[in-house]
Amino acid sequence: MNRALDPSTTDSPLDTLPCALLGFDAGGRITTVNARLLALVGRNRRQVLGSRLDSLLTPGSAMFLRTYVLPLLMGHGQADEIALDLLHADGSDLSVLISARREGLGADAVVQFAILPAPRRTDHERELLRSKREAEQARAHLGRVNAELDRFAASAAHDLSEPTRKVRAFGDRLLHSQRSQIDPGDRDYLLRMLAAADRMQAMIDGLLLLSRTGQDRTHGPRLPLADVLAQVVADLDRHIVAAGAVLTVGELPAVDVDACAIGQVLQNLLGNAIKYRRDGVVPEIHVQGEWQQTGERPTWRLSVRDNGTGFAPEHASRLFEPFMRLHDKYKYPGAGLGLATSQRLARTLGGHLCAEGQCNEGATFTLTVPCQDLAAAPPADATAEPASRGSA
Repeated sequence: MNRALDPSTTDSPLDTLPCALLGFDAGGRITTVNARLLALVGRNRRQVLGSRLDSLLTPGSAMFLRTYVLPLLMGHGQADEIALDLLHADGSDLSVLISARREGLGADAVVQFAILPAPRRTDHERELLRSKREAEQARAHLGRVNAELDRFAASAAHDLSEPTRKVRAFGDRLLHSQRSQIDPGDRDYLLRMLAAADRMQAMIDGLLLLSRTGQDRTHGPRLPLADVLAQVVADLDRHIVAAGAVLTVGELPAVDVDACAIGQVLQNLLGNAIKYRRDGVVPEIHVQGEWQQTGERPTWRLSVRDNGTGFAPEHASRLFEPFMRLHDKYKYPGAGLGLATSQRLARTLGGHLCAEGQCNEGATFTLTVPCQDLAAAPPADATAEPASRGSA
């Protein structure tokens, strides 16, 4: 290679550039530097060339580089104004801003950094920046852990389904076989075993649904909220009639929603309102919605209120835990995953679900979701006309 273009020489044209330059290969080994970079880190070329890039960064910046900057470069090919801290030979650190570009792919990839000292920050600003980086790293780690847990839950649910189905199938055959002579006491044991297997299958199915309800969920069509609610009520009509429930619908915000996600949440909330009713009391369920202005982005709220069994206020946050049950599992069948799934669906939309209640005085579940289309959001006090009123 021509000596004038060799970055290892002291008279490289790179030394005349106004910013520090640093290049490294796919293995993280430094291949290119200039005089300004060497001045920033207090080292000479012999010490720097061939060493690992991590040796020139503080531990926090090295981790930030591995977990955020490099994945960004591998995906997009460039990154601008990324803040890092260089490590000087005397142990001090210097905040810099880098602009990066990747050339090549895989093992042949080379990354070039153009580096400028960052504006001086106060100790408070540096602490805020460090805290922000740590929070980003923690969020990325939490995302990876949650994804692994979802994959494990899906795998476990799939593997457990097969033996559970066999227990149910062979138990049912034994129960109804014309050749078997089962003692009445043993028959009761067999019935209990089959009932337990049915509950187990319901829990497995719920766990599988919960594991599939994540950030990678495919979004459904967007339909008016009133239409989605009307379809859910139609689907639950026979349950509403069987329970003798009175359902009323108040004002609803005129907003288009993810029909699949919101429909599933409404089905779970209305289904629970029907299921957890008090003996001898006519179930009354009221659905009400409104716009709410919180910060720059308007949100809409939808509440489902009932007069059922309710729950102790101290258990409000625990209701959304998987498999959490506050009532008799024999009187109120189910896997205990409906509210956990609903909360996850709400969060995939950027919202959340909360609960209020009192024992034997009913419960209210409120879904809050930010408006996706700011242009379509009316003022905070604007709502649609009542979608429907009456009983079903």
